[in-house]
Amino acid sequence: MSGPVRDALVVVGSAFPSESSLMDSLAADAAMARAAGGEVRQALHRLIELTSSGQLGDRRPVEIFDLLVGANWLEWEIPQVRAVTGWAHAWWRTVLFDFPGEQRAADRLGELVHLGLPIGGWLSVWLDELDGPAALHLADFVIDGSSHPAWSDRTDELGQLEAWTRSEPVIVGLTTIGGVHLPPGVLGKVLDRIVVTPGLA
Repeated sequence: MSGPVRDALVVVGSAFPSESSLMDSLAADAAMARAAGGEVRQALHRLIELTSSGQLGDRRPVEIFDLLVGANWLEWEIPQVRAVTGWAHAWWRTVLFDFPGEQRAADRLGELVHLGLPIGGWLSVWLDELDGPAALHLADFVIDGSSHPAWSDRTDELGQLEAWTRSEPVIVGLTTIGGVHLPPGVLGKVLDRIVVTPGLA
């Protein structure tokens, strides 16, 4: 678990204090069952902790995010909304800073859009971090796309992501900053896809 994610998790713990030491030790299935049963806020710190440490087992982060949306989390108290948002951005950056890593950026983004936050915020961070591994993640998506199941019911957001890859800021960012991080020949292949080819296959 990265330092920023660990720090964000502490903030989540403060915003959602556990009323039971049992909750802090529940396995993923048990914590998800409690959350699905109406205890989303009580189980949230444990679920985010398990997500951060990659210990969700067969459960998926998108299940947690869908529960949050179902509980209208964006209408909660401001400190709680900020805590979840802060953690999500820290978790997003962990994948952007790591290539190749355990997860592809486009796949994680497919999960994060389920939080109901505007996709532009995630894309802005991606663009800001092109001077490093994030450029490799971007090239990976442009060339190979994403078949992550989280995108299956988020076709509008996926379309926004694809359109963003063809935008002027992304093209300029890749050619002036991000391209130096790509293996030989990859920048040309990426530009062929986003400049020459009308849309991603």
